[in-house]
Amino acid sequence: MKKVPTDFRRVTMMVSRMEPALTVYRDILGMEAYYDQEVEVSVPGAAPGEPRSPARLVILKCNDPYIGMLGLMELLDTASPAPAPHREGTRLGPGEAVFVMQHDNVEEAYEKLKDVEGVQIVNKPEVSEFKRGDGGVLHVEGVRFFDPNGYFVDLNQVVE
Repeated sequence: MKKVPTDFRRVTMMVSRMEPALTVYRDILGMEAYYDQEVEVSVPGAAPGEPRSPARLVILKCNDPYIGMLGLMELLDTASPAPAPHREGTRLGPGEAVFVMQHDNVEEAYEKLKDVEGVQIVNKPEVSEFKRGDGGVLHVEGVRFFDPNGYFVDLNQVVE
């Protein structure tokens, strides 16, 4: 198999609510803190030459120490953006992302997610069937939700 020149290491979510995000990704989904520091950043989308801003950057890891990491960045100055809008009943469109994550126990995660302020559950855990490349069928239990910052997560568990 040909090696491609790129590895996808991590995605960083800009958040205005760090602690509820950590409740979801670290405490409920079990990701581990790899990095948690205050940093100075050029704010994404800011005009060239604007001064750097203080931010808290938390990088969470899953099972691989090199790929599949999730960054959470919260701007710490008073000009940081307001919390994400309420997403109930909205559909995703171009420019938005779906974060697909594998988990060992979707039912347990679902029960805990229901109690997190700002999490908007889209569906109760349900099993879907997907055709495999080899002609077989894959059964996946999933729950979909908007996290406290408005990001859409599709949490899955392969079931037999």
